[in-house]
Amino acid sequence: MDLWFNEEFVPGLRVSFRVTKTLYQGKSRFQKIDVIETERFGRVLLLDGLTMFTSQDEFVYHEMIVHPPLLAHPNPKRVCVVGGGDGGVIREILKHPEVESVVLCEIDEEVIRVCKEFFPDMGASFSDPRVTVQIGDAAEYIRPQKDAFDVILGDTTDPIGPAVVLFEEPFYVSVKKALKPKGIFVAQIESVFIYGDIIPKVTRALRKNFQDCRLYGATVPTYPTGYWNFVWASDNVNPFDVNQERQRRICATCRYYTPEHQRAAFVLPAFAAELQA
Repeated sequence: MDLWFNEEFVPGLRVSFRVTKTLYQGKSRFQKIDVIETERFGRVLLLDGLTMFTSQDEFVYHEMIVHPPLLAHPNPKRVCVVGGGDGGVIREILKHPEVESVVLCEIDEEVIRVCKEFFPDMGASFSDPRVTVQIGDAAEYIRPQKDAFDVILGDTTDPIGPAVVLFEEPFYVSVKKALKPKGIFVAQIESVFIYGDIIPKVTRALRKNFQDCRLYGATVPTYPTGYWNFVWASDNVNPFDVNQERQRRICATCRYYTPEHQRAAFVLPAFAAELQA
């Protein structure tokens, strides 16, 4: 049987994977969870029928959401991850010896369990003693925090369902309070090619709370359009001012991120730059 998984990103645009094996099917309190094996992109995690990542190109997304902010921060000791139940972001964070603690806020404990079993390269990061897992609503966890974190990373799902509040101004107000004076917030913000309506709303809300807000991007083949974007927000940290020794050490562990990406990723197509204006 020639079995294909099809995902429609937006009306008129979809992607298909040839499936060689279904490894897991289940349902948590929040969503349907599937793991499939594909011919070209290895294992794929699906939540409610949407692709979260593939084992073939997940490293691009995880390296690029983590290393630009952590290398720009002068001393990132405490980091918080919103979402990220697969463990990929934690894996990259733990490459930084300066980091003393990581708090991961994940609403769905079942995602963590499934990823530990089927994606051990990422799931193994949960066993590190520096990692604390908070199961529950990330917005509720962040709200009472004050001057608690050096870096907060938004590794969220798309802005639908429970994740909608993580793309709105009240959440960004909480993030600002939870960050230390030289804190940095970075989050995935979809693709400028097909989600242009979301990005201006997010950047406007962030600019009300942070002095510096800008987009950067990376090439993730299995994400909609293949060009994925992140939003950077801080008050007084220059994303291009990094310690080169720390950067060399990190780059030795990376498959995508290079020293040149620290600046080049922030160079946007002209139309995309207008979205953040």
